[in-house]
Amino acid sequence: MVAPAVVVKRACKYYGKQDKPDYKPVLQHLDMTVEKGIIYGLLGASGCGKTTLLSCIVGRRKLDSGEVWVLGGKPGEKGSGVPGPRVGYMPQDIALVGEFTVRDAVYYFGRIYGMKKQKLKERFDFLLNLLDLPSGSRFIKSLSGGQQRRVSLAAALVHEPELLILDEPTVGLDPVLRER
Repeated sequence: MVAPAVVVKRACKYYGKQDKPDYKPVLQHLDMTVEKGIIYGLLGASGCGKTTLLSCIVGRRKLDSGEVWVLGGKPGEKGSGVPGPRVGYMPQDIALVGEFTVRDAVYYFGRIYGMKKQKLKERFDFLLNLLDLPSGSRFIKSLSGGQQRRVSLAAALVHEPELLILDEPTVGLDPVLRER
């Protein structure tokens, strides 16, 4: 039997201080299992905890209680590869350096993951075509919001991760590219 990609058990996360009026639960006793090889979408109202949950899955935040297992390990544990090379993560907000070119941005993330020069070039060329990226010599700061989102997606995909986590992936993308 193949282990699931993500398992969340009795996840609880609160914001604010327990004795203050702004104390509020964001996640309460959430259970979730995501099998490998499927596309899983989180739907819910603004503020219901989707981004918080994804941040816990990729190891950026900790739950107040409960457990998260990603690709058989706990995010942040030594050897889990999470955060790290086993997961591609595209946050809700653009997290690119404006002074980088499109090529610089994608290559930067590829180098972080230790990709060889030739493989990185092949992946960049593939992603340039797949995502209809602007010219590799264009600066990030000169791109539209939708173009920046596509570069951000390319950065998350460049190293061919086992698991891809996308937070609001289609915001700012035109309908034709969404379909692709």
